[in-house]
Amino acid sequence: MPGDLSDDIVAVPELADDVSSVSNDAPFERKAPSIHVPNGEAFNLWWRYTGNKELEWLIDRAITNSQALQISAQRVVQAKARAVQAGAGSMPSVTAQASYQAEAPEDGLGTVPVGGDINTSEEFEVGLSGSYSPDLWGQRSALRSSAELKLKQAVFQYDAQLLELISQLSKSYFQYLSLNDRILNTRETEKVLTSMLLAMEDRYEQGDATVVEMQIQRSAVFNSKVRLPTLLKERDQLSYQIARLVGVAPGYLQLTNEGLESVALPSGVSGISTEYILRRPDIRAIESGMLAADADLDVARKALLPGLTLTADLSSGSLNPADLFQPNTLIWSTLATLSATVFDGGAKEQEVKYAQSVRNELVESYVDTVFDGLLAARTAVTELEFSGERLAMQRESAKAAKVAQNYGFESYSVGGIDFLTYLDSMQSYQDRQDNLHQLELEYYQAFVDFYSALGGGIPYRDISGDSEVYAGQQVSDIAMLSPATVSKTKYKQTGWLKEPGLMKQSPWLVKLTGVYDYFAVEALMRDLPRRYETLAPAESVLIEVIDVGLPAEDTSASVSDAVWYAVNFSGFSSEEEAQQWCQMLRRNQQRCVVYQPEENFRYAALFDVEETEKRSYQAGESILAKRHKAEHVAENTPLRTSSGGIPLGQMYSLLKIEQGHAWLIGNRSYRVWRFPVGARLAYDGKLKSVNPNRAVVSFDNRDYLLRPLYKVESVESGAEGNLFARLRWGGPSGEIYYHREGDRLYGKGRIESITENRVDVRWGGKLISLPVME
Repeated sequence: MPGDLSDDIVAVPELADDVSSVSNDAPFERKAPSIHVPNGEAFNLWWRYTGNKELEWLIDRAITNSQALQISAQRVVQAKARAVQAGAGSMPSVTAQASYQAEAPEDGLGTVPVGGDINTSEEFEVGLSGSYSPDLWGQRSALRSSAELKLKQAVFQYDAQLLELISQLSKSYFQYLSLNDRILNTRETEKVLTSMLLAMEDRYEQGDATVVEMQIQRSAVFNSKVRLPTLLKERDQLSYQIARLVGVAPGYLQLTNEGLESVALPSGVSGISTEYILRRPDIRAIESGMLAADADLDVARKALLPGLTLTADLSSGSLNPADLFQPNTLIWSTLATLSATVFDGGAKEQEVKYAQSVRNELVESYVDTVFDGLLAARTAVTELEFSGERLAMQRESAKAAKVAQNYGFESYSVGGIDFLTYLDSMQSYQDRQDNLHQLELEYYQAFVDFYSALGGGIPYRDISGDSEVYAGQQVSDIAMLSPATVSKTKYKQTGWLKEPGLMKQSPWLVKLTGVYDYFAVEALMRDLPRRYETLAPAESVLIEVIDVGLPAEDTSASVSDAVWYAVNFSGFSSEEEAQQWCQMLRRNQQRCVVYQPEENFRYAALFDVEETEKRSYQAGESILAKRHKAEHVAENTPLRTSSGGIPLGQMYSLLKIEQGHAWLIGNRSYRVWRFPVGARLAYDGKLKSVNPNRAVVSFDNRDYLLRPLYKVESVESGAEGNLFARLRWGGPSGEIYYHREGDRLYGKGRIESITENRVDVRWGGKLISLPVME
């Protein structure tokens, strides 16, 4: 433990003496390049280098949306305000006062004769009063130092919360992917067992199999079926937990059907050292707390010493307000007071003891946290060392079980083995494959624990400002623009400014709820186009500097690292337009407020919305880019069939898109449902996306495009005044049909009514209004 933190010396074992690097010996086909601890960005932001975009998107969303993280961010703002308060305590205090006094009778009680008039005397006084306590013993300096160190501690506590969030989210996501693998394995086994049951039933009818064999097979099939809903339940519940970590309501998150093979772990990690455990934010938070406790102890000790207070009063008093501020009306006084506590029942001495105990407690907490970090690192390294070998052996075991199953079928077909032996080989393969997936999950999660134990997963925040990781990384890919350049280009350039700009106008703005540091702002700008198809009519994003009065010349590390921002959107023509746009955000689980600035504010960055959306689309990351890609794939994907021979792409037809939901009709049952995006369909399908003219459904990781069955092109009047609906069929032929009230449509639909603006059709007991195309 560093000597400037405590007089106690704690010897921490060097982790590199036992292991200085870790090799990824697991039999994975995909591996990322080796990384070095700690300066490589692939270590600090390892989750961006796994090849899995969904993990990166989830973490970006969590950074900007997590309520737990926002709680920690607000504590930084609170500590920042306390630091300013502590600094203000070293300055003189000046108050202005004005007084008016009226007294009657003028000469006092008993001076007015009976029946006489009562005269009133008036006094007017205006003045200033000032006081100042010189910091004779450095008490106020120590108090200010304590407040700044507590600000630094709050920043590190925020980082610790961020690291915990990323680690927990990553491990939960890996568990979700593993469940996808296990579900796929269970379904494949179920298909084989079901096929064998059908064959067994045929043999039973022919007399080649006994009723016992057939019932054993039925039992095996249903035993396998029991696993599937259990795994599906676990996956759904886990998706709800992931949604909460991301900061959205459970059920609002849509995740992939891919497995763990979509994540690439590094082929090795080198440069491991105990030194890097000490860079963990939770340990650095306690370090700051220890230093703050030292300062608090100094404050308590110096409170025992005498204090000097200087006061001065200057005022002007007169019986007539017109005479105020004349030389003859001036009044002044000065006073110097030196005071010392003679007796307080030992209160101040106990305050010293209390501060000493708090400091000692933090020393013990520091040692305890360091040893916990060392334990976590060693446990993760040990897990990685042995899990690779375990995985290799388990994979060979699963391969052997697969071969046994394949040969077992042939042997059973020719009578080489009995039925129970073959059934055992199938169940053995399923169990070994399932165990393999669980071992893979343990290995992936051990890597997350390893990163977290050494402080990897978040940018390293070097308080001294000399970091080669965090300080240099902040502006590595950002165009630094001057306010004049931004003004001339009307927001078409985008990025962080060399010098803060000043917002002098008072337009209607939409502000996101919460505060963000630099890293969170960057995550937000990446997440917005992934979350919204368009941000129009918003035109620009103003990153407002949250200023609580820190001196501009103060360049201390705690101040520079405690820069936090609010996010404002501008470009709205009216309050109503801003309110509507804010409601759109709220529907997507993002809180906001609409306001007009009452005073100017500084902004550190300005992002053009159109340019941000364009960049995200070109990178293939925006929601619009992903939808266009899905539609292209769906249009060029041949129809596949389910195990029952049903074309999956023809399971449903689209009736209408309404408020982000799709009205679908089953093409066999003619049942009608109103599904939200992400809803589960038959045969484990899913409604993937919708827009006003189409929907995309997914089966077995393949996308299919659905267009509306009918489009109402117009409503026309007949010779007798009857209304006819001109309907275009949504199939490839695109044929035109004219229908009137009472006519039947596909899927047992019936036209209930026709108006100039819409056609009301009843399908499956549901009344659906089809609007006339504009």
